[in-house]
Amino acid sequence: MIHPMVRLFPFRRPRSWFAIDVGSTSIKVAEVSDVRGSARVLRTGVLPVPVGAVENGFVHRTDALGNAIRRFAALSRGKPRQAVVSIPGRGVIIKRLRLTGRNVKELDRVIEFEAMDAIPGDLDDVNIDYHVVGPSDDGNGLDVLLIAARKTLVENYVDLMEAAGLVPAIVEVDRFALRSGSSRLPHEVADALVHVGACSTTIHIPADDSPGYTTDLPLGGEHFTESLAGNLHVSRDEAEAIKCGDRSPDVDGLLNSLCDEFAAKVGHSVNLFGTLSGGTGPRRVSLTGGSALLSGLGPSLARALKAEVRVVGPVFDGSIPPEDIHAGPAFAVVAGLVTRNPSE
Repeated sequence: MIHPMVRLFPFRRPRSWFAIDVGSTSIKVAEVSDVRGSARVLRTGVLPVPVGAVENGFVHRTDALGNAIRRFAALSRGKPRQAVVSIPGRGVIIKRLRLTGRNVKELDRVIEFEAMDAIPGDLDDVNIDYHVVGPSDDGNGLDVLLIAARKTLVENYVDLMEAAGLVPAIVEVDRFALRSGSSRLPHEVADALVHVGACSTTIHIPADDSPGYTTDLPLGGEHFTESLAGNLHVSRDEAEAIKCGDRSPDVDGLLNSLCDEFAAKVGHSVNLFGTLSGGTGPRRVSLTGGSALLSGLGPSLARALKAEVRVVGPVFDGSIPPEDIHAGPAFAVVAGLVTRNPSE
């Protein structure tokens, strides 16, 4: 989704911009520079998000988070910098359409007509975009992905970028960014991607001849924190520290049990996708997200999926970045956003 302000200067290639992934507990940011047509990450940062500032993918404390991004960006009084920002996929409707004819020039008009049947509710309430997957199986038409995002959601993130002093050039769906980022991971292509965030988990199964299958589970790292707090009768902050720090054998047993329960739910979704795609199940799984490093989670997923599970971080510029740049599994969405140059 391209912001209208960018269309005013279609031939001006930005020298640098920011890729921003807004999560429930942290904001991941990368400053990106255009070097002879290729994106190069200059620096990255993790900005904390206060409890309740982002809920169900909606930003509530726009000014506070905008100021945090502004401080990281260290904006001068010069020309405003552009930003590529992701929005949560659970606020987006994605449908695959098979259109007759192969006249790409008429797609704008055809898509709007098709959207009236494919999208529930009033089209005035959504922003619509589309992506041509390729020719249909019979060769007589086109397979197209239709994407519809609630205008209130898009405007919410546009407002955040503007509060940060940035021009929102591209608004990308996080699951699409994950797909782009996963293609750059530093190991052989995986059969599945599991991205565990704070409040949700995205599962993506790639396919050779299609965008693959993607779904979200309403479970993430916060689920483990809340369960530990309830079972151990401690505060949320104490439970978070226990989850991420040294633990006693009793706590390890509880956490391993929680990991097994989580892995079973992921396995159910993956098995459903395998049935839909006719596959036999994944052999290699990439594990990303801010909660990917949780002790016991990888082994639990390996047992549930009967697959090799690797915790991986994104690749910037086709290689592992310098040690002073954050590039762990939490930056998987940012890695995909980095590939989106606002001038393209």
